[in-house]
This record gives sequence, structure tokens and C-alpha cells, in this order.
Amino acid sequence: MQGLVIEETDDTKDEMTQSREQLQLTLEPIAGPAMSQVSVSGASATLIGRAEACDVMLAHSSISRRHVSLTTNKDQWVVTDLGSRCGTFLNSVLLQPETPTPIASGDLLRIGPFTFRIKWGEEGHKSHATVQEFAAPGTIVERVSAHELDSLAIRRLELLIEGASTIHQATNETHLARAVLELCLEGSGFRRAAVLGCPDSNGQVPILASHDLSENQTGQFTFSRSLLAEAEAGHVARLSLTTDALMGHSIEQLGIQCAICAPIMLDNSVTGYIYLDSRESEQPGFKDATGFCRAVSQLAGLALANLKRADLQRRQNKMDLDLEAARHAQAFLWPKQEGVVGRLKYAMRMIPGRIVAGDLFDILQLDEHRVAVCFGDVSGQGMGAAILMTAVLAHWRAAMARYEDPAKAIDAVNKYTADRSAENMFVTLWTGIYDDRNNTLTYVDAGHGHWMIKRVNEKPQHAPIPGGILVGIDPDFRYEPSSEVLNPLDRLIIYSDGMVEHQGTSGEQFGAGRLEKAIAESNSPAQDVEKGFKALIEYVEPIGLSDDTTLASIEVLDNDKGEE
Repeated sequence: MQGLVIEETDDTKDEMTQSREQLQLTLEPIAGPAMSQVSVSGASATLIGRAEACDVMLAHSSISRRHVSLTTNKDQWVVTDLGSRCGTFLNSVLLQPETPTPIASGDLLRIGPFTFRIKWGEEGHKSHATVQEFAAPGTIVERVSAHELDSLAIRRLELLIEGASTIHQATNETHLARAVLELCLEGSGFRRAAVLGCPDSNGQVPILASHDLSENQTGQFTFSRSLLAEAEAGHVARLSLTTDALMGHSIEQLGIQCAICAPIMLDNSVTGYIYLDSRESEQPGFKDATGFCRAVSQLAGLALANLKRADLQRRQNKMDLDLEAARHAQAFLWPKQEGVVGRLKYAMRMIPGRIVAGDLFDILQLDEHRVAVCFGDVSGQGMGAAILMTAVLAHWRAAMARYEDPAKAIDAVNKYTADRSAENMFVTLWTGIYDDRNNTLTYVDAGHGHWMIKRVNEKPQHAPIPGGILVGIDPDFRYEPSSEVLNPLDRLIIYSDGMVEHQGTSGEQFGAGRLEKAIAESNSPAQDVEKGFKALIEYVEPIGLSDDTTLASIEVLDNDKGEE
């Protein structure tokens, strides 16, 4: 979207920095080829794929050139698979192509061989466990062999079957953690257990559920860093002491004799842990406790995947309802796709981006001789842009009815928008009034710039540099009108930035030149719209349209034609 460069003051920079920090999302790599953590700003859509032009480039043959995008409307981040060849997975659920899906902090996003944990907003639980290093001479931290894990005693199979039913009936992650905890205590022989989340950036381990049946309760769980590190790799780990062990201070103080840690896996990534330990004078658990713990962790992973899938569906359903409500509101405000208003015949078409439209168009008869037209584009995409578009369009109608002057109307809309919209939300807005008594179009171009005049038997006259800043930046800015003569059969063609800025497979934008060529032989507003969109859609195939795209063509009728 075009506009003038705005000089930033220190206060403006501070506000914009604070806004960007609030929108920031972090992709923490937890599986796949080695790479650094990625921070994503919400200022614009973030494209992830194999192409060098992507904001986040992932070099792997299974990843499409334009694989997935991340966008936000400040209140909600969404992820959209862009029709990738191998798909995108959120919490082990395959995303539907071209369907925006809301995401939350803690979700696991898998793109090819890469798995990222999403961090956004407040994280973690209120209770945490400190991590201590217990490794000392005689202390053994080992990966448990597959043979031992597979030798689970028959006498606990029935317990597992019963526990599986309880685990899969859990309605949320808290209930799931409690069900897992109860099953582990009943079937392992240990007296002390906890279900843990993954360590945060400070090394703190969230406690999702815990229980201590021992006589000497400490009130706080403390873990071996070595044991947790082994489990972080996706293996069941066990800590035990030899008879001649030289115990470290912490392990001696707590009297830990044996401990087991089994990872809870989601889509081949560790998302939590089951921890068990026994202390002095306590039984070290049943002989097959390690295998039992591994079996419970697998049940927990399956149940967690089901909960994540159901949660994802709830999020999707809620967003779909919100989007449907927004589309209905927009449809109520927009004019018909073709019509005649006064001496102006028009045709228009709008294809919204991946969520809802932020483009706006309206045509309104002021009196017997004058017709008002507006066309605009809200910065950003999604629900926020759609709501702002609706508000601006409604206020433009009220301002035009009051002032009947394009400059005064945009002055009013600008003040209204600047006083109410977020710091990073602006609008390009073109508005004009056609008077058939002198065939004059008086207009104001507030940072839009995407329009041309197609006169009879002449090459299109492209728009001059916009004469005003974007709407919503400075509430006290005053706009100045310009004018053009529009004779019968002349056409005014206005379009959004999505019409010319979409890229083809070569990475080159469609551009105003291709639009001009597409409509060179058309002879009506309807043909302008039809041929313009046909050329654009063919140019961007197979990528498709990713941004709001709107094209309107308005023709001055002959003197002997009136309103239909």
C-alpha cells in the first residue's frame, strides 16, 4: 500500500516499539536440523518457506518455496498453510490448505523436518520445580533399554487398560495430568510422583500435577538435571545409586534412592514428563515400574494429541463464527457488484485475503447531479482490518452526507480514525464527487495512488502522486482537493494494492502495466473487472491470492442515458 514517508518522533518510536513487542511471537526449534530461535514481528505477514525471498527460509527439499504464513491482528495469531506439497502440522494435526488456523503459546508447529514450539504472551504455570544437579560418584543416570521396557509384567496390564479409559476421558490438560499421576502411583510402586511441563528459558520446570505419599514430605520437588536432560532427548531415563555411591549434598539431604523420568511425546516432540522417585527407607518401585511408566507416558501422549486436536477445532470454530459475522457486516455495507448511480455506471469485484477483507468501496448519490465515490485499503489483514474498514466506511457515508465535500469529508474521517484506531492501523482512502453539470470529478487521494483514467481512444492516464498522507496518522492534517474532467464514456479505474503487488512464480509483481494491458481492449466497466481479475489470477497461479484484492471501474454515461 503506497503512502508518504512519516518522520518518527521519539514518542512515536517508543509506542511503535512497544506495539511490536506485544505482537512478537517466538519459534523455538525443538526438533529437526539445527537452527537458531526465530522471533516474528506482528507488523506484517511472515512468510516461511524454502525460497530465499521468504522472511524465514528453511532449506530442505520437503519444504515448499512458499510453505506457510504467520499473521496477527494484534489479538490473535493465525497460521496458514499456503498449499504446501508436504503439509503443515499444528499439534500433530494436519492443517487444511489456505485455511487460517488460530495458534496459542505452547503449540507445536511442524514444517517438514523442523518442529517449533510457539511462544507468545504469558507462559507457564504458577508453581515451578527447581532443577538440581545430583550427579556424583556412584550415581548412575542411564537410558533404559528397549528390552526392559517391553517386559512389562502381565499383572499390571489390567491396570493399564482401566487407566487408559480414565486418561482418555480427561476433558483438559489438568484433568489429564491428574489421571496420569494417579495411574503411575497405583501401578509403579513409587510413593512420590509428578507430571511436569517442559523447562522454560530460565530452567524452571512447571508442575502440572504432583502427589507425595511418603512419610517425609518435603513440600518441593527437586530433580536431577542429568536425568531430565536424558529424557529431553525423548528417552525413558532412570537414576539409581550403587552400593558404594558417594552421594552429593542434595541427594543425601533428600535421600533419593531411585528416580525415573519418562517423556510425554506429541508429534515426535517432548511436551512434558512423568517423574517418579523413591527415598530412604522406601521401596524403589516395582521391578517393571520403568516399563509401566513408559506405557503410561505413551497413553498420555495419545490423549494429549486428542485434547490438542479438539482444542484446535474449538479455536477454528470460534474464528469461523467471528469471520462469518464480519463477512455479513461487510456484505451489508458494500454496494452491489454492478449498477448505475446517477450518470455513473460501475462494476466492482472484491476477493478478500485469507481471512476477511480490509478493502472498501462505496458509491453514493448526493443529489440530482452529484455522485460520491470512495475506495480504500486498510493496513494489515484479518479481523482488525475488517472492523476498521467497516467503521471507516460507515463514517465516510455520514461525513459525505453532512459536508458534501470530499476534502472536508476525509478530514472528518481522518480525525475519527486517528483518535480510535491502533498505532499500526492506517487507511489509504480515495474519495471523489462527480458533477454531471460540468463533467468534473473533484477528488482527494489520501495516500492511495492506485487508480487511472481511461479516456475514449487514449492511453490510460495514471494517477499522480497522492496529495495527502494516509488516514489515521495525524488527526489535525487537512487535505486539499484536486479535479479532473470526465467526459461521457470516460472510465475511472480504481484498485487496491493487492491488484498490482501480488507476485508470480518468478517473484515479479503483477504491476499496473499488466493490468493496463489486460483491459486495453475492454469497452465497459464489467469487462474491465472481468479481464483484470482473469489476468491476475492466471499470473499468480499456482500460488493464488494472499491479500485483499479489489478492482472497480466507473464509466460516465452518455447524456441521453439516465439512471436504470
